Amino acid sequence: MQAMNEKKAIDIMTNWLSHKNELGKKPVQIKAAGSFLYDDNTYVILKFKPGLLDKWQVGVCGFDEEGEECGHTFSEYEEYDEATAKEKCIAMIEYLKEYWKSRFQAELERRGIDEQEYWSMTEEERKKKWEETEEQNAGRVGSVLLRNADIDFNALSKALLEEFEVDGEENVKCENNILVFDAGSNLICVSLMAGPVPDGEAEYFAEANIFWKEAVETTKQHQAHLLVTVLNRDGNPIEAAGCFTDAVNLCVQETGALGIYTTGTVYEPRFYSEWAKKMRDGEMPLPIWVYVGLIKSENGNCGYTYGLTEFGRPELEIIDSSHNMEEIYEFLYNTCEGLLSANMYLRDGETLSFTSDQRLTITKSKAVYVDGDSFKIGY
Repeated sequence: MQAMNEKKAIDIMTNWLSHKNELGKKPVQIKAAGSFLYDDNTYVILKFKPGLLDKWQVGVCGFDEEGEECGHTFSEYEEYDEATAKEKCIAMIEYLKEYWKSRFQAELERRGIDEQEYWSMTEEERKKKWEETEEQNAGRVGSVLLRNADIDFNALSKALLEEFEVDGEENVKCENNILVFDAGSNLICVSLMAGPVPDGEAEYFAEANIFWKEAVETTKQHQAHLLVTVLNRDGNPIEAAGCFTDAVNLCVQETGALGIYTTGTVYEPRFYSEWAKKMRDGEMPLPIWVYVGLIKSENGNCGYTYGLTEFGRPELEIIDSSHNMEEIYEFLYNTCEGLLSANMYLRDGETLSFTSDQRLTITKSKAVYVDGDSFKIGY
């Protein structure tokens, strides 16, 4: 059984490292370096070399009682040391458990369900509840990237409660570096995570920010983050976005954050704060609510949005256009602003026009650069 787990662990870790969010390639060497039992799971310690001249680094892969991978495959690319390998693996396991538990609890809060109720439900009941709350609620989630977890979370919590003018303690929960409170129709949850955003997500999506040259380099420096979640119980996505923006901006100001990971990219703190201030002055902060990406293809220039789905609309894409990048960006930006400010919705087969002689076809189909379906605009 041990030999079988070790072989499976090597294959699983190799695939994990090969993902574009991680090494993006197979390690030149990888070996099993022992195993141990922890919380009823069996874990294999792995050591690998990303490149020929690199030192051995440590990773871990876990299996449940039935021998199935339990979702604990991870590495922080620390140097392998036989004396501390198991200790480092347990630290990674505990971090993953804490991260996913926090995400799970935030999602339950968003759905208006407590853990006891969730575990008492059948799978069919959970599915029904998910569908009901998906229609009723609007929410936002993102991460404020920190150099480390050495911040005064109690002081941050106090600042947040003062900012949102929360009186009394009946609607506030604060323990284990997790703050949950009500602000009008919004439920806000801020959790301090003592580790980076898992699976290299933040670093990967930082590459999309063409307006911040140091985005990737800066994002790589984060070793902790604040997970910020906002739920608007009235189902108002604009209000949820505004509340999220205020909460995130205060977290940025109080912690000296490195960046903000949300809506498909990582934003520079100064840029985010400038737009948060404009929102307070009555201007819609669209650049931090919907990200506009630009890509050059073999057949032309392309653009896409990331974030419109948070407002109940499919993303927009322009594929293989003869327009230059600046024109595509401006067009997508203006279209998004028009949709949200006027509460408009596009329809498959319609035409879009910004001038009297413009007729641009709208087609809904599987997206090219984002998940799900998108509206392709023939621009």
